[in-house]
Amino acid sequence: MKIQVTKGSRIIYLAFCTPFILAYLSWQFFPVFASWLISQTFKYKVSVQPAHWLWYTAIHFFYGWYTFLAIGVAGFWAIAAMLAKIQQKKAKQLSYPMVSFIVPAYNEEKNVSRCITSLFKCAKDYAGLCEILIVDDGSKDYTYEIAWASIEINRRKYPQVRGKVVRHSTNLGKVEAIKTGVDRALGNIIAIVDADSWWTPTTLLKLVNYMLLNGKKAVTGYVHPSDGNDEANPYVILQQLEYSQGLGVARCAQSLGNNVLVVSGAVGLYDADVLREILNEKSIHSVTEDLEITLEMHKREAKVGYVSAATSLTIAPTSFNILWSQRLRWFTGWLHNTLNIHKDLLLKKSRLTLFLWYCHIFEYGGAFIDLAALFAFPFLFWFAPDQIFFVLNLLVFVPYGLLIGIINQAIALKYAYNGHKYSALLFYTPFYPILRLINIFARLTCTVKYFLGDRGNWHSKTTF
Repeated sequence: MKIQVTKGSRIIYLAFCTPFILAYLSWQFFPVFASWLISQTFKYKVSVQPAHWLWYTAIHFFYGWYTFLAIGVAGFWAIAAMLAKIQQKKAKQLSYPMVSFIVPAYNEEKNVSRCITSLFKCAKDYAGLCEILIVDDGSKDYTYEIAWASIEINRRKYPQVRGKVVRHSTNLGKVEAIKTGVDRALGNIIAIVDADSWWTPTTLLKLVNYMLLNGKKAVTGYVHPSDGNDEANPYVILQQLEYSQGLGVARCAQSLGNNVLVVSGAVGLYDADVLREILNEKSIHSVTEDLEITLEMHKREAKVGYVSAATSLTIAPTSFNILWSQRLRWFTGWLHNTLNIHKDLLLKKSRLTLFLWYCHIFEYGGAFIDLAALFAFPFLFWFAPDQIFFVLNLLVFVPYGLLIGIINQAIALKYAYNGHKYSALLFYTPFYPILRLINIFARLTCTVKYFLGDRGNWHSKTTF
């Protein structure tokens, strides 16, 4: 079989190779430039002294690792995300199937009303029929009463939209709440929305258009972290930077090959038949049910996509304790799904398998490398053949690394927020390593606990 290589494909190959070429040039020549800049700026003459080969090996490894990630891998993701955006069909549908919103809620009296109102507004602008099903999973507060009142108020404004509240007599868990909603849903498409999230008015229409025109069986959108108020909380701001990179770039890039790893609980659309089949045939029991369901869809060769123009806001952790609990649940759920429940996916010949291995190597394995770099730094300084020259190099390399980080973050924010104002978040880029450090220790903690038998659980104070 002869494979035809077109001019367009050659350009794409060159585009994907370019970031790694730039990474190599930076790795090879920036240290030379730094030495020249130090000699010209500080007039410092390097004292030639021998150093142990381990010192040189560690320096070259860490510099090469971070250069490869920050320029090569980050550039690769950015190009893939750009191509994914270009390939998406954006025409509108001529007919629209019925959509059933399912909102599992447990102790969400503070957030459920805002969620319901946003879904009614989405349904108002949707050309097809919609119904909204709130499943109160045995809440101990006034979630049921507030949800019922909000449904009634919005039905008077939008009488064409159906709304209903279903109540579990006891807390059965999020998966059972989803199953209850799915069993009662009438729509051909099911939208699952966390009760602490709320959609922008055009999100439903954009998701449905993308899903049907691109032949997807599930689709997710961009999740914007919020505190529900002025979004001035520092933890929330750092998560906005993180989500723009993880969703705006990486998840968008995954959609280039229909291999989106997670359909987020905050914004997800599913083909009703496929979702029912999964929930009826499989026992969903991990603490990250959205990941487990998405990977199960991939096993059935269902195409899963992402569209950044469809946005959901969600309440993000506003304190270290809540953030730490969330990350332990996320990372433990990831390990449980990929190393146990869906471990066979690691051995398939597919792009999805490459994405899974990428996460294990560069995120979980990378956490150990990051920790090693932190502990190695004092020794690298102490055993440096010229400690003054070592410090002067840091004065050159740190701003260079920050510049690369700002460029990557600017691209991520542009992809995530499209035409919205985002530039103010760039000023917080120097503080992003704080969140990265939290993630490093959370991943290390989860890895150790997982191999000791811990499969995670929902924190008693944590909502869905």
